[in-house]
Amino acid sequence: GLYITAFSSLCFKLATLILNSTLDLASTGGMAFIKIFLLILGLILDIGSLVAIFYAQKKLILFEGNNDYKEASPADYKILLITAIISLVGFISVFLVPLYTYIDGTTEYTFMLLEGLSGNVEIGVQIAFISVFLAFIAMLLYFIHSLAFFRNYKNEFVKRTHSLVYSSFALTLVYFLIGYFLCIFKAIEGVEASTISFIPFIIMIAVLIFYSIIKGKFNFISEIELKKQRKNKLEPLIYLSILTLLCIATLFINVIEIHFRYLGKAEEESYTGLFLLKNNAENGAYQMVTFVVFSIITTSAVLLIVSVAAFLSRNKAYYKITTAAILADVIMLFFLGMLGIYYSIAQKINEENILTILANNGYPGLNFDYVSEVKSQAIFLFLISLGILIIAIARKQLGHPINDPLEVSISNTEEITKKSSSSAASVFNSNNSLPSDFDACPVFTELDEKKELYDEEYNNKLNSLYDNPTLPALVNFIVEYAKESRLHLSYSHEDIATFVAGLGASRLSILQGMSGTGKTSLPKIFCEAILGNCEVIEVESSWRDKNELLGYYNEFSKTYSPKKFTQRLYKAKLNPEVVTFIVLDEMNLSRIEYYFSDFLSLMEHEEHNREIKLLNIKLNRIENNQKYDYLALSEGHTIKIPTNVWFIGTANRDESTFEISDKVYDRAQTMNFNKRAPKIRSYTAPIPQKFLKYSDLSKLLKDAINNGSFEAEDNSIIKAVEKILQPFNISFGNRVLKQIEEFVKIYCACFKDSNAVLNEAIEKIILSKVVAKLEFKNVENKEKLVSEFKKLGLQACSEFVSKLNED
Repeated sequence: GLYITAFSSLCFKLATLILNSTLDLASTGGMAFIKIFLLILGLILDIGSLVAIFYAQKKLILFEGNNDYKEASPADYKILLITAIISLVGFISVFLVPLYTYIDGTTEYTFMLLEGLSGNVEIGVQIAFISVFLAFIAMLLYFIHSLAFFRNYKNEFVKRTHSLVYSSFALTLVYFLIGYFLCIFKAIEGVEASTISFIPFIIMIAVLIFYSIIKGKFNFISEIELKKQRKNKLEPLIYLSILTLLCIATLFINVIEIHFRYLGKAEEESYTGLFLLKNNAENGAYQMVTFVVFSIITTSAVLLIVSVAAFLSRNKAYYKITTAAILADVIMLFFLGMLGIYYSIAQKINEENILTILANNGYPGLNFDYVSEVKSQAIFLFLISLGILIIAIARKQLGHPINDPLEVSISNTEEITKKSSSSAASVFNSNNSLPSDFDACPVFTELDEKKELYDEEYNNKLNSLYDNPTLPALVNFIVEYAKESRLHLSYSHEDIATFVAGLGASRLSILQGMSGTGKTSLPKIFCEAILGNCEVIEVESSWRDKNELLGYYNEFSKTYSPKKFTQRLYKAKLNPEVVTFIVLDEMNLSRIEYYFSDFLSLMEHEEHNREIKLLNIKLNRIENNQKYDYLALSEGHTIKIPTNVWFIGTANRDESTFEISDKVYDRAQTMNFNKRAPKIRSYTAPIPQKFLKYSDLSKLLKDAINNGSFEAEDNSIIKAVEKILQPFNISFGNRVLKQIEEFVKIYCACFKDSNAVLNEAIEKIILSKVVAKLEFKNVENKEKLVSEFKKLGLQACSEFVSKLNED
């Protein structure tokens, strides 16, 4: 009610003031001044009432401002407040700067908006005053209302200041345009007129640029946005600046050229854009061209200013604004060029206009037969602008730098985290301290709360414990289980033994080959058989760094959003006895080194030293002002890679994927799937699952390594292969030799007669770890290599070499 009363009173006094000034109802002399003074005083009092009501409103309601902006220092907010006040002052300057000036005879008349208070001026000036004054009152009220949010709801204050500055900028631009067009109308009437209405607009340009620099400190741009932006953000602005210069060049080029003969001599009259603007009344025949030139220069300058402001304020729409400005400049120059061509082609149609303009410039009595040609240079500006546009398109500088607009698909738990983070952010107090109940990572809390459930599941699995397992029995069990499963998968004993040996030799396995050959199904069915956990992570082609695996920390809400990969590591840490495979499906859709490099380096460390730091600050959960640590984190920010975790990567090899580098191959065990598995035709009832504890599987693998008698460094086949590959700069490093030795020992231990499969094991690992590198070498004499591998009994290696470069 108070709000309505004060606002109604203000509107009544405002309407009375306008009526008194417009209809001149007040008495003349001192009484008119007193009446207007009292009305203005009433307006000031009403505005004061509204100020008090707005502040009372702030105290009575809880306003949840949006979080589009990050917190800045108190000094920055004060500077922003000063900028808002200056923008209002800049707008007030329209009342002090003359709208236009004209000379009638020997008398000069200057019209200012404040003269609209008098009833003795033109109706147009009165309408202009009323319109601008109403706009000023609206902006003043908007500014006063925004002050209610300055102390406690600063995000809303930043948002309202943004609207205020841009509104002042737009209104001073309109004021300038009105002044200019009034001068044009006066010139058409034959009256000399001028305007300095551009002064408030220039003031607001300076305010806008200063505001944009300050605003850049408030715009929240996350780490992922910064990394996805282009390296050179100035490049589209450079193109726009060049196009703006081309638009300004319309002032100095010959927009219209008339070639004719006068008194027997060849003459030429050229009309630049600047000449046409200065002599609009005398050259009325080309008023359309004059209007187009003015519109191009004004529009282009405004677009450049807005784009610079967007750049300085780090506006997310910067690329879209700049793109629109570039296209607008090119289109405007195209229109001016076409207009010049029109006058060149249709000079017969414009005969009267051409003769009139020549007569006005000192060539009376000309016949159109003496006019030989009408030209324009404007088309050349368009052609240059078109070239700049093509360069910008070729450089991919048009549009947003990313597919738009920083949206990534997230799991349900990540959605929960976002909502929780937003809620948490909204309850931060003014000094940015954490509330008494706060969760820095709701997803980790959710997993911690499931610890009892995981323990219960583990105890239930012990009822199906795999007693006294051996590697041969385990391989046979997996083969039979896969065959009798609902999918009836066909894996040979050699396939499963190769997979198991790879698990023992490295924590990273790569299953590569044709699509649909069972790459992803193998780790799934293996975990299903032994009651382990197989977690599939779909790799995306846009992945560029480790945060795509780990997650992101929000500086504003103080919350961490872990990705699915991190959640599965965390879960594995809470289930130390459950074998866990984290499958990176189609891992080479993006370059593996981009997002997995930290984990490749961890492979070099001993198992107890493998850890990854998620962020640089400590995460806690706060309940009733009591801090609690997350169960699976060390020091609140680091997760140790659980020993029960293996990373399995599946890789297709086609034009949509990247080549896997030697750095990755050297640290991984590779298994090739080059043919479709045979269909299972005879099967029986499903085989019950058996729970194989991680400690039991680890013991089987370690025992096979410790008890094996194979020595890679002394093996004659390995020495011979190393000698064969020496000309191709392919050698056996210590890491590779160690993996070869461990693989062979485990592979042989998977069969009852280990000696019978020794050479087979050696060939499998040599082919995948070493000989496969020939695929990226220039092999000129394949026949010789094939022969040498056959002499060593390495049939698979010889077949591989014989198929090199067949495509």
